[in-house]
Amino acid sequence: MSGDIFYHKLAILTVVLLFFLAVRAVALFFRKGLPTAKVNTTIKFAILGLLVLALENWLGGSAFYGDYIGKVQSLIVTLCLANLTAYLLVDARLYYRMGKIAPAFIEELLTLLVYVVFAMAALRIIFRIDISSILTATTVMSAAIAFAMQTTIANIITGFYIQNDRNLKSKTWVAIKDKDLIGEIVKVGFRYTTIRTLDNQMAMVPNSQVMQSVVHTLGNAEENERTAVNLRVGLGYEFPPAKAVELLTRVLMEEKNISKDPPPLVTAYDFLDNSVEYNLMYYQDTYSEYRVTRGNVLRKVWYAVIREGHSFPYPHREIIRKTVTPEVADDSASVLAILRRTDLFGSLDEERYQELAGKVRVKIYGEGEAVVRQGEAGDSLFIVKRGKVNVRVDDASVGTLGEGEIFGEMSLLTGERRKATVEAEGEVRLIEISKEDIEPIIRSDPKILDGLSAILAEREVRNIEYRKTRGLSQPIGTRKEIFLERLKAFFGI
Repeated sequence: MSGDIFYHKLAILTVVLLFFLAVRAVALFFRKGLPTAKVNTTIKFAILGLLVLALENWLGGSAFYGDYIGKVQSLIVTLCLANLTAYLLVDARLYYRMGKIAPAFIEELLTLLVYVVFAMAALRIIFRIDISSILTATTVMSAAIAFAMQTTIANIITGFYIQNDRNLKSKTWVAIKDKDLIGEIVKVGFRYTTIRTLDNQMAMVPNSQVMQSVVHTLGNAEENERTAVNLRVGLGYEFPPAKAVELLTRVLMEEKNISKDPPPLVTAYDFLDNSVEYNLMYYQDTYSEYRVTRGNVLRKVWYAVIREGHSFPYPHREIIRKTVTPEVADDSASVLAILRRTDLFGSLDEERYQELAGKVRVKIYGEGEAVVRQGEAGDSLFIVKRGKVNVRVDDASVGTLGEGEIFGEMSLLTGERRKATVEAEGEVRLIEISKEDIEPIIRSDPKILDGLSAILAEREVRNIEYRKTRGLSQPIGTRKEIFLERLKAFFGI
């Protein structure tokens, strides 16, 4: 091998190796988002080329081995030079022009053109093959191959259209009903479009089938395109529509994964054989949370409907008589036991316990549901029968309440607005006591006001201590006497 050719190959391999090592270092140490698809492979080929170049130089005098090794070395140099050219003209140029990684289809197409040019050059220069003679001799064969690959060619052409369609850009959620497929577009290639489903599985759909199907777009989070979701819920005819719409709207407004702008919309959709069907339309920032949000909404709808004393209609083909109970069925003996253990009603006799237990209601709440909200008016207090609730003041958690503990007594007994927000931690059952339930008992036994005023004073002291931790101050004074006077005035005693 002549000295000029040896040094030319050495220079090319050295430049390629140093360039890609520099790219690798920048991406690694400076955390730059540079395209690195060809970097590691080219570094390995450049090192291999230098080793083969040394071997070629050593066996250069051998007419047999030197010629074969020289051709292998020339192919390696050509490949490294093709990768360098493709990286500079395709990867780096598209990256800086578009400000991000280039679209897969465009990158693959331009890279293929670069490799075709270098492949033709290698055939002509290294192997001394006339390209024109090959093209002339294979015209008929090329036609046969084109006919056999018509599906592949159709996928390539339709892939070009998909790549340039803004409705089908990357990160867009789509639904292909013909294929029973919903997912996020990840990549559009030569032959197929890659879609990530809700199960985080990769589905590869041929480009031609995408173009031949009816495709519904479901939003793109990067473009701030919200996804509209329609959920149907059937409720019984005995449930007043105005009340049902109000209840379902409240459930949607309390779900954190649902956008409040635009607000959700609930409408009566249809009259079915055994139910009124309501359409719940709401918007999500991204369709990836569809299943979680849908499950949360259905769960909270169930609890809300049951609390209102209604149930969900059963199919008419089930020949049964369904009796709807106004409250959650519960053991009255266990309710009575909870009331007896509550200090608030410690002065009641057995007859009064029985009377109160017969009036109260047991309500069930699901995880995350708000029982009361800070600042709202209220007319009942609650006793935790089963489970736990979280107490929040000004959006900060101040503790939890468990079985037998009371909340909401301030609003019921003094007329004040709710001083805290109380949410269910998991499923909880609460005993609700309204003013109408307890007022006759208080009037018949005014001694209970002493216990009530003591508990109210203790709760007020806790709230004041919490305010102090936040830089506020308020004198405590004789809270029990103050609350006792307020209770007497409130109940007219």
